[in-house]
Amino acid sequence: MGIAQSRVLQDHRRQSRISVQMECRFKIDDNKEYGALILDLSQGGAFLSSTLLPVNESQTFEESIPHGESPRYDENFLSTENKISITLDRSEMKKPLTLTGTVKRSAVGMSEYGKVAQFGVEFENTPLEFLRLIGALSSRRKMPRISTKMLCRFRSNDKEYEATILDISKEGALFSSIFLPELRSKVFITLSVDGREEPLELTGKVTRNALSKQGEGGQFGVEFENAGHELTQFIDALTTA
Repeated sequence: MGIAQSRVLQDHRRQSRISVQMECRFKIDDNKEYGALILDLSQGGAFLSSTLLPVNESQTFEESIPHGESPRYDENFLSTENKISITLDRSEMKKPLTLTGTVKRSAVGMSEYGKVAQFGVEFENTPLEFLRLIGALSSRRKMPRISTKMLCRFRSNDKEYEATILDISKEGALFSSIFLPELRSKVFITLSVDGREEPLELTGKVTRNALSKQGEGGQFGVEFENAGHELTQFIDALTTA
């Protein structure tokens, strides 16, 4: 295999991101650790969401919201090219795994719980234990997604909002909306379907979200909790359309 072809394959692998919801801790320029959720992951990097609140060793990501010290949102903290270390501590690992890298992009926006920072990291080291984790995550079966631009409505915390479904499967869907629901929150989705007198109603949990570049709204992924016969029929109809 030529050098050019090898580099193309390597770049493709590095860019093949796996959607996850994995708690971690990170450090940038001080001795404090901050809690975060990894939203997607690859051999080459990751995309994270954080309240930028320092956490204690006994705290989880959820326990850091919105208690403790004030969030750190100064401009230089998540500047591009800042060095970062990320620690994963998962039950299937023999010991915590620390990855080092560089911040490549960042944005701060509003969620229903206040400000949230999201940032992309390019890794500098890929230990064998990390490659095994990526392999295990990649082997999980995923339902094929169908691209679409259907309008729908969803309810979050007793308020209703409009959204566009960007893709959908029997397991979940990706939405675009001015309002960005909080990670792990429950949403109730109402979708009008041709040929049905009653709308299709779905419930699910927000598994990932990404702020728009303007910092207002963005995209969010939902894992369905009531994927029954009606949803299967709807997906099958889309597939054969």
